[in-house]
Amino acid sequence: MRSPGHPFRVERVAVRVFACLLLASFAPSFVHSQDASTGAIRGVVMDATSSRIASASVTVINLATGLKPSGTTTPEGSFSVELLPAGDYRILVEAPGMASQLRSAVHVEVGGAAELEFQLLVAGAKETVTVSGDAALVETQSSAVSSVIDERAISELPLNGRRFSDLALLTPGVTQDPRGLTSASNGDLAFGGIRGYQSSYLVDGADNNNAFFAQGRGRYRAPYQFSNEVVQEFRVSSNSYGAELGRAGGAVVNVVTKTGSNRRHGSAFYYLRDSSLNARHPFVDIKPSDRQQQLGFTYGGPLKRNRIFILRRLR
Repeated sequence: MRSPGHPFRVERVAVRVFACLLLASFAPSFVHSQDASTGAIRGVVMDATSSRIASASVTVINLATGLKPSGTTTPEGSFSVELLPAGDYRILVEAPGMASQLRSAVHVEVGGAAELEFQLLVAGAKETVTVSGDAALVETQSSAVSSVIDERAISELPLNGRRFSDLALLTPGVTQDPRGLTSASNGDLAFGGIRGYQSSYLVDGADNNNAFFAQGRGRYRAPYQFSNEVVQEFRVSSNSYGAELGRAGGAVVNVVTKTGSNRRHGSAFYYLRDSSLNARHPFVDIKPSDRQQQLGFTYGGPLKRNRIFILRRLR
């Protein structure tokens, strides 16, 4: 006979499992793991004699959202903060009897890792040492052949048609696939001589491929899926990329989009291309009529500071 309390025990176990999964999803990560849409900050903490400091407190602060994952160094003095959204961070390191050290404006790239070294001095009165030197942005443990197109390049470089993925042509080994090239489109992008449809596109860690056409969603014809205004940065990995990317014979284009922050911000754009402003081709007697317009806006800001953010966009 089934015990009368059995359903309640099952329900209680289910609630506990759900609570554990919920806590795990919000807990800061200090393990050596990394997904496709995030970056990492790793390093060591030493004293003035270059001896490693164990159990030092490491706090990482996202300058845009106020996110504050924290933890302690290992017995070997090393630390690793993973699963960080791409952006700028401030790192505070503290240890008993030592002067705290603060390093600001450390940039974390999508799919990359910033390698840091902290050297703490013996503290007198309460003091904090601020270090403003740039962090090393080369991830020495990775074997992937990849390049990052940052936010400044996306927003400032001239781009005919305003398709952000065309900026991948700035990276080595990338060309236009002539089989998709037309007068109105730059077509697919070929990596290392492999057909353009053999590449894979990820947006914020999610698959963004069109299974029917074997291409990125939105394909290569305007209007595109989303405009440059919402792309923060993207990484082009053309060889030896990790298993978390995969699913491509060519390259993997890993895109992260902008999110809301504690600062209210927005943008609006209108781009016009009209044949009346163009010169007539020297080998024809007529000038075909052509008019292209692109417009949209974005707006972002906090709903609750350091907690909930919003980003609205209209292409």
